[in-house]
Amino acid sequence: MNKSQKKEICNLLILCTLIFGSSSALAGKIHSPCSYHPIDIDKYGKQPFQNPPELHPQNGRLETELTVQYTDPKTTSIAGCGVKLRAYNGKLVGPTLRIRQGDVINLLLKNRLPKESPNEIQAQFDHENQNAYLDTIPASFNTTNVHFHGLHVSPTGNSDNVLLAIAPQTDFPYEVTLPQDHPIGSYWYHAHAHGSTSIQVGSGMAGAIIIEDNPITTPKALLAANANEKIFVLQTTLYNQKGELNNITSLFPGPSQPKDCNTAANKDTWPCSQRRITINGQIVPIITMKRGEVQRWRLIDTAFRESIAFAVEKHDLHEIALDGNYLGRVDTWKAGTPIDLQPGYRSDVLVKASMTPGEYRIIDQPVSSLKSLRQVDEPENLLAILKITHEVDDMALPTSEEMAALAPFGNLDLSKKAVGVQEVAFKLGQDMPGKKNYFQVNYRAFNPGHVRQLELGAVDTWSLTTVGDPAAVPNGIPPTPHVFHIHVNPFQWQRTGPDGKPQMVWKDTLLVQGPAVTNIYTQYHAYIGKFVIHCHILDHEDLGMMEVQEVVNIPVAHSH
Repeated sequence: MNKSQKKEICNLLILCTLIFGSSSALAGKIHSPCSYHPIDIDKYGKQPFQNPPELHPQNGRLETELTVQYTDPKTTSIAGCGVKLRAYNGKLVGPTLRIRQGDVINLLLKNRLPKESPNEIQAQFDHENQNAYLDTIPASFNTTNVHFHGLHVSPTGNSDNVLLAIAPQTDFPYEVTLPQDHPIGSYWYHAHAHGSTSIQVGSGMAGAIIIEDNPITTPKALLAANANEKIFVLQTTLYNQKGELNNITSLFPGPSQPKDCNTAANKDTWPCSQRRITINGQIVPIITMKRGEVQRWRLIDTAFRESIAFAVEKHDLHEIALDGNYLGRVDTWKAGTPIDLQPGYRSDVLVKASMTPGEYRIIDQPVSSLKSLRQVDEPENLLAILKITHEVDDMALPTSEEMAALAPFGNLDLSKKAVGVQEVAFKLGQDMPGKKNYFQVNYRAFNPGHVRQLELGAVDTWSLTTVGDPAAVPNGIPPTPHVFHIHVNPFQWQRTGPDGKPQMVWKDTLLVQGPAVTNIYTQYHAYIGKFVIHCHILDHEDLGMMEVQEVVNIPVAHSH
């Protein structure tokens, strides 16, 4: 190409730029609603808050169907983007299951996702296998099951059995029986087939489970707050520029610097995609309350990887339950002090509306890299808006004395009864070339044949930590945060209360900040059978950070 030709092409490019604008500016003008651009919340949000649809039992049985299917992009959209996502009943959030102690859930799960071809399944496996040292072949992205997160029920058969794999175009009948004394509170259900959990939950396959209060034993002030309760299924629904989610690497943390979002490997990760945290599929919904009104808000963090520091401007948060278990008191976190939510966490709070009318932001406060699961500074997120009207309904809050009787386990302190010791070390590391990662529990990737045995009725201390790479690994990964979750039996953990004093609380999911050791205490009560522990950063679970436990009704020779 001679100089004259080069000059002609250059002039043509300049002329095109003058007429049409730069390519980036042009893309900014015509980008579709599915593009990776900031979402206009005035256009796509600020609608009245809506709880998910509800299902109720009859005569002690909740009989229902859940159909796993793609959403229809012609009728289902997020911020104007028609989405084709794996979902329950084709909706952005699953229906709420409202049940009572002793009820039975008869749930027919109908997997209507399409069958994948052998080549598609192999491609999914190759994609996961090139990122992690797998010890077993994971389920395909359209294989599923249901986990009843936090419920103290049988893990075997067709109950809360997450070792099942329900293939596309097949049905499976679940039957989950709640004990008569099951703790009352907020729980949730979600997909849990190993290998497809993050893709499916990241698409929105989750819903709330509410075990109803007993009107006879519940304080009147709490019953009044329940009347207009709000269920917050907090979601990080991720979708690409086609409105789909089919790539597990999209669920990885993303870059630490915004400038790195332009690379092909990063642009469809959560921090680069510019998608927003939704509540029940809504973007920045508006909650309307009267001055002095008290409402119960049930907060459920269903995100695949998101730390949410939940706060309401100029409002105290009166916490009454953690992970479904009543505290037996009212813990008041003063305005500006957030409720910590990590993936899988639940927190029930009472909010008493200010006597000053106006709009107050409900936010995810900024989180420093020291507390963020992604280990980067996270900016503030607007989650919703509280609108307080001029009307007055000055309601009372329940007292700690009134709430004491609701504590499901009384004053039981398992730390004083523990005998055995169990250990969990979450390991995220890499190989020497830095090409492939290890996702392990106690230095082993998930394999259903590797089982830790636990003795029925035993009380154990569990010591939890995270580890990284040894010094010999070039540019090794240091100990990173992980989220411990155990099925079937909740545990006790000591936290610092709002008064600055230590307190024992019951949970089933807990952030573990390595390399420090966190001790928890649990008892294997009522049920035998196999279940799992795992990291609730869901791509970590899919890539191997999970282990099978089996409670057996025989003496166990030694601790693990």
